[in-house]
Amino acid sequence: MLVTFKPIIIPGNRRSDGTWAVYIRVTFKGVCRRLPTNLAAAPSDLTRAGRIKSADLLERAGVLVARMRGAIQDLTVFELEAWDVDRVVGRIRDRLGAEGFRLDLFVWADRYLAGKGASTRRTYDQALAALERYLGRRELDVNAVTRSMLLDFVDYINAEPKMHKGRAGDAATATGKEKAPGAAAARHIQKLGHIYRAAKDRYNDEDSGRILIPRSPFDSVRVPVPRSAGGQRSIGRDAMQRAILARTDDPRERIALDAFVLSFALMGANLADLWAAAPVPDGGLWIYHRQKTKTRRVDGAEMRVTVPSAAAPFVARLGAPMRQIRGVWLPALRQLATTKDICTAKINALLRRWAEREGLPGFTFYAARHTWATIARAHGVEKATVDECLGHVGDFALTDIYAERSWDQINAANAKVLALFRWPSQD
Repeated sequence: MLVTFKPIIIPGNRRSDGTWAVYIRVTFKGVCRRLPTNLAAAPSDLTRAGRIKSADLLERAGVLVARMRGAIQDLTVFELEAWDVDRVVGRIRDRLGAEGFRLDLFVWADRYLAGKGASTRRTYDQALAALERYLGRRELDVNAVTRSMLLDFVDYINAEPKMHKGRAGDAATATGKEKAPGAAAARHIQKLGHIYRAAKDRYNDEDSGRILIPRSPFDSVRVPVPRSAGGQRSIGRDAMQRAILARTDDPRERIALDAFVLSFALMGANLADLWAAAPVPDGGLWIYHRQKTKTRRVDGAEMRVTVPSAAAPFVARLGAPMRQIRGVWLPALRQLATTKDICTAKINALLRRWAEREGLPGFTFYAARHTWATIARAHGVEKATVDECLGHVGDFALTDIYAERSWDQINAANAKVLALFRWPSQD
C-alpha cells in the first residue's frame, strides 16, 4: 500500500511561452491526483513521448517529492488503510503549507492579550518589552524562536539591571536596585511561553496533521526561580500560627494581618477578590468568580467557599470600621488605599515590617495562598483537590465542564487544613 510520486506534464496544456507546467502525480490505491509545482519544462526537457528527461529538472522535482514523502512518513500502514488519496494529498498540502507559515509573535501577543485585565496584562507586557530590548526590534517570527535563542535571552535578562517601565510608550529605565538572579528571566519565559502555546492552540490542528507551529522550545528551557523572590512562598506552619494569633497596636498593621489570615482561611483568596466581594452572611457561603482566571475558564473560575467560624474574628474586624460604605464585604481595606493595587502594596509592606519584627523572613500577601496549598498537600489533600480549592486554570479539562464540582469535598479540605491551627475564638 504505497504512495507513489512522479513528476509529469500534461501534453495538451502547453503555455503561451512554449513551456509546460510540471506537476507531481500522487497515486494511492490506484487513484491519481496532480499537485502543482513552480517548475516549468521546455521542449528540450522532454522526450518525444512527453516524458521529462532533463536531469536538472528531475533533480529539482525530486526535492519536491522528498518533501512530500516527508509529509506522510509518520503515517503507519494501519492509518493508511483507512485513508484515501484525497486525504493523503490534504496531508501533503497542509504540511508543505506549514513550511511557509509566518506569524509575528508580537502581533499575536496583542491579539491574545486583548480584553485581559490590566493587572493580568502587566506582567505579559513586561516580558514582551524585555524581549524587544533583547532583539532590538518589535518583530519576531514564531518559527525563529529556538531553544538557543531563549537561553541567550535568559542570559541577557540576568545580566541586565533591574528595569522599570513607566507610562505607555516610555522606554524602560534601570532602577539601580538589586535584582534577584533568575527571577525576572523565569517570569518572562513563563509569560512568553503562554503566548507561544496559545498560538499553537489557535493555528495547529493535530488531528488532521496540520502543524503550522512546531513543538514549543519553551518546554525545554528551565529557569530556577529563587525561593526568596518576591516573598511569594509558603511561610510554614509555625509562622502561619504566629500570624493567626498575632497581636499589634498598629491599626494599619492589624488590617494587613487580618486580611492575610482571612485569605488563608478562605483557601488563598486573592486580595482582588476580597476587595470586590459583596457582603456575605456570617458563616455563610461566599460565591465569587476568581478575577485572575475567570476569563480563562469556561466556568468563569467560580468559587463557592463556606466562610469558616474560625474566620469570624477577622471578618468582624475588617468589616467593622467604615460601615457607611455599602456593597462591600470588608470595608476596612479601604482605610489603607483607594485602589486594590495600592492596597496590595501597602499590605505587603506592613507584612514585611511585622515579619522583620518577629524575626521571620519577609513575605507578601500572596504567601497565604502558597502556605495553604503547601500545608494541604503535606497533610494528605490530593493535588487535584488542591487545584480545585485554589481555582487553578492549568488542568481544567472538558470533563470539568460537565461534571459538577464537589464543593463539599473542597470545603472539607479547607476544614482539614484549618483544624491544624489554634484560632483566637478557641483561646
